[in-house]
This record gives sequence, C-alpha cells and structure tokens, in this order.
Amino acid sequence: MLKKIRESLKWKLVLLISSLIFVIIGVIGTFSYHETSRTIRADVERFANQIIEQSNLNLNRYYLDNERFFYTIAGSREFREWSLIGRDDRYDQYDVYRQIEDQYIEPYITYHPEILSVKLYNQNGNERIYRTGRIDYNLILNSGYSLAQEHGLLDMNVSKGKQMLVSLNGNYTNGTGKPVVTPVLTFIQRFQFSFETVYLAMDVSLIPMQEMLQGISLGKEGESYILDEHGTIVANKNTSLINTKLDSDFLSQIKKSREGAVFISDTQRLVVYQTFQNTEWKVLVTIPYREVAKSIFIVRNVTLWTAIGSWVISLILVIIISDSVTKRLKDMRRTIKSTRAGELNVLMDVAGTDEVSELARAYNHLLNRLESNVQQLTESRVMQQEAVLSALQSQINSHFLYNALESINSLANLTGNEEIMQTTIALSAMLRYTSNYQNTIVTLEEEIAHLTNFLNIIGILYEDEIQSHIELPDDLKRVLCLKAIIQPIVENSIKHGFESTGQPMRIHISCSRYGKSYIKICITDDGIGFTDTKLAAIQNMLKADAEQNYKQGSKIGLRNVHNRLRMRYPQPETGVSVGRQSNGLTEVSIIFPLQMKEA
Repeated sequence: MLKKIRESLKWKLVLLISSLIFVIIGVIGTFSYHETSRTIRADVERFANQIIEQSNLNLNRYYLDNERFFYTIAGSREFREWSLIGRDDRYDQYDVYRQIEDQYIEPYITYHPEILSVKLYNQNGNERIYRTGRIDYNLILNSGYSLAQEHGLLDMNVSKGKQMLVSLNGNYTNGTGKPVVTPVLTFIQRFQFSFETVYLAMDVSLIPMQEMLQGISLGKEGESYILDEHGTIVANKNTSLINTKLDSDFLSQIKKSREGAVFISDTQRLVVYQTFQNTEWKVLVTIPYREVAKSIFIVRNVTLWTAIGSWVISLILVIIISDSVTKRLKDMRRTIKSTRAGELNVLMDVAGTDEVSELARAYNHLLNRLESNVQQLTESRVMQQEAVLSALQSQINSHFLYNALESINSLANLTGNEEIMQTTIALSAMLRYTSNYQNTIVTLEEEIAHLTNFLNIIGILYEDEIQSHIELPDDLKRVLCLKAIIQPIVENSIKHGFESTGQPMRIHISCSRYGKSYIKICITDDGIGFTDTKLAAIQNMLKADAEQNYKQGSKIGLRNVHNRLRMRYPQPETGVSVGRQSNGLTEVSIIFPLQMKEA
C-alpha cells in the first residue's frame, strides 16, 4: 500500500485529505461519547424492563391457558366416567372418549395449535390418545405410542397434583413419517377413582415459546430463556440448551426475588427477569451492554456519520477529478498487467488522438500479432503430438506375427486339423483390430477380446505350457481405453519368460477401479522376473519424456504403452509402472482415467 501511494500522485492527495478529516471526526466523536455515556445505565434498565414486561405478558397467557385446559379435562364428569369403565366395555370407552373430544379437546385446539396430544391411561389397560396432527408444527405422535411405555412418567410423584416435565421428545414424526426430536412440555397427573388408577397427560409444543423468545428484539447477541423452579432451561432459541441448567452462582442471585435486574460486570450484560403468575417459572433476558446502549448514541452517531459523509464526498470528488486526468493511463497499466498474466485478448480502449491514444493503438496491434503467432504455434504443437501418437501407435513388433504365421504354415500340412481354423480366425481378428487406425479408443471389453485372441493363439502354439486368467468385472466392460495397451505387455511377459527359459508360466490379468476416477490393470506372471538392477533401469526409463523416448526409437512394449498413455491423458497418475508383489511375482500396472462409453 505504501509503495502504491509513493508511486501515485492521486493517492498522495487522497491520503492527505482523509487524514485531516479523520482528525476532525476523532475530536467530535470523543466529545460526544463522554457527554452521552452518563445517561446509559438508566436507559438500559428502562429498555430491558419494557422487553421483559411484554414477553412475560405473552408467555403468562400461553402457560395459563394450557394449564386451565388441562384442569378442565381433569375435572370434567366425562373424564371420571371414562376412568370407571371396565376394560372389556369398548363401546362405552369410545362413546365417553368421543364426548371428551367433542366438548373439550377439539374446541380448544382449534385456537391452540401448540397442543400435540392428549393421553388418557387406566392401569386396567384402557387407553385413549388424541393426536392433533396439526400442520402448524408438522408434528404427530407415533401411531404405536402408548403411555404405558413411559415408565419414567408413570413412576413420577404425580399423585399430589399436576407435574410438568420438559424434554426433547423423540416420540413424534413429521408429515412424511420421519422421526423428529422436538421440545415438549408434558402436563401429567395421576387420579384415583374408586379402585381405578388413571393418568391424564398432555404434550404441549415449546416451539411457540421459542418463537415468542425469538420475537423479542434483543440485538444480535441478546439471549432469552424460560427457567423452571429448579433453574432448568425450559425454552430457548438454541434447542440444545433445553433441560440444562444455568450457572449456580447466577441462579442464586435471581432466586432472591420474583423479579428484578442484575448487571454482570464480567460479561458486560444486563440480566432482567420476572416470575410467571401462579408459578415459580421465570422468564429471563440477557442483554449486551453495547446492544441496548445503541439508542443512547444516536446523537453521537449522527454527528459522526455527518463527518464521515463529508469525508466520503470529498474523497469521491478527489477521485473523480484524478480519474478524469489519469483514467487512460490506468487502463493502459491494467492492460499491460493482464498481458503479463497471459491474457493476450484484452485490448486497450482507444479514445482521443493524442500520444496516449497512438501508444494504445500500437500496443493493440502488437497484441494481435502476438496472439496470432501463439495460435499458430499451438496448432503446430498439436499436429506434432498427433504425429508422435500416430507413429507410436504404428510401431508393432513383428515377432509374434512371424511365429503365428509359421505355426499356421506348419499346421496347414496336416489335413483336418481344427486348430488351423482357430488360429486363422484369431489372427484375422487381431489384424483387423490393430490395423484400424481411425479408432484409437476402444472399450475395455474390446481390448480384453483382442487379448483373448492373442492368448488363444499362444495356447495353440505352446499348448499347456502357458496358462492365463483374466478378471474383468461387468461394470467395467464399457470403460474407454487406448487400443493395444494390454497385449504388448502380455507378449513381453511370454517373450522374456517362457520363450527365454522354456519353463511353463502362468499369467494373471485383472481390471479394477483405482481410487474414484481411475482404472488399474495389473499383469502378473511367475516367470524369471527382473533383477534389482534391471527393475531400476526400467523404472527410470518410464520416467523419461514420452516424446523424447519416441525420437530415441522406443519399441513396442512397456515404454511404448507408457508413452502412448502419457501423451493421450494429461493426468500425472496415468502410465505404466513395474514392481514386485509381496510374494515376489513381477507386476506391471497400467493406470488411466475412468471414462465410460455412452449407452
């Protein structure tokens, strides 16, 4: 940045003006802050009390309405009648329960969608569950749910009156039937009618409570909570905090009174709380000092923004005036940087008839000539690579073909020999496959078929002296690969193995996925293998440049296949590698990108 300022007259002027304005803003801001900070505490407390009174009013109404509804059902004649019905009297069970639904439940939940379910359970086995299934919260109680399974609820001390339990309930599903975990407030009480022990339970969604808390404007970092009589968090916008407790030292301060305010100096937060009517539950809000004090700084901010606005306007005027003089020079500088980055197609805007315009025209002409030369060089390079690829593809060692033709000539002297026909057919297929230079890319299935023809001829030539096994999964048959990359390597194995030693050998070819985007073909044999010196020489040879290898006269085999793959595919993982397996067998691996032929 400093270097840019030193080299630019425009930015020197901008820096001077901005420094002067900053000094003015600093003086005004400091004076305004000291004058207004004396009134902050009173305004903070007043603002917090307004928030808590409004939220407490709504939350009290929400809690008391649902509590009254619970007591309405508990004290109804129909609930008592249902409790005394025998287990086998299903008609009366249903009839009385329908009365409870029609007279109490359905009229209430029409205006109170937070009710999720109402559960009536008699220890004699009678049970009725009302599932609201309202779309407001997209929650419905599991169809297989039974209060008899809730041993924790049934074992609570609920005989002395209504009990409330807040939990993250996993007994509900959404509209698609997928299980969900939702915060729920459960009202439950046990009743004794004659010899019958009956439970009444009601699940109320805490989502409305959370929405009420979220609706409180507390600034970006304000928090609101609902605590029960034990200091456990009942509702908060962060569901993971439900059923956790606040710090014990903090709780001891707010338990001293039913309402009040506490300022936490360590965290610079004001805590305001009030207690629900007829309960020991508290609604509590914590407000960051800097958030609630925003209204106090209005005067100061207006002054500061006025000064900042003046500063911005001054800077804009300076920049406009400077740009009117230096715009074309900056455009030329930007174009030159683009050229250095390799973007030869970015030309200068030519305007006017002065020296700068003439220089821009000359530079554009130079770029056009340079781009044309680069394009010609690129086309020449592509043609050169295609020629190298074609030459590499056409280098086919005649060693195998001569042996095959000699075998056919010998078998021809024997009349009625089926092997002559098999050898001829296999050789014909191989010649057609390798002589088609138009299609250099084939499927892996076609490449393996070519290899199979070769191995069939080898089987006729050497009978059981050479055994082979090929593994090609069905899902890899349509993989695209370069033509004639497996057969030359297998031929090399035979040439340097059986044909050199006369000892029987076994060749194994397997095709598999390599990582997520590559194919790996492994060729192993149990021949004499390579010495450490020879193996190192082959590995070094494969690391050399593909085009240079060709110019040095590479032959069909490992290097030829490796060069063809490297020139076809740019990925660094592509190519041929040679090594030993843990059991000592020689292994040649071919790796190239995974591409599937379209159906």
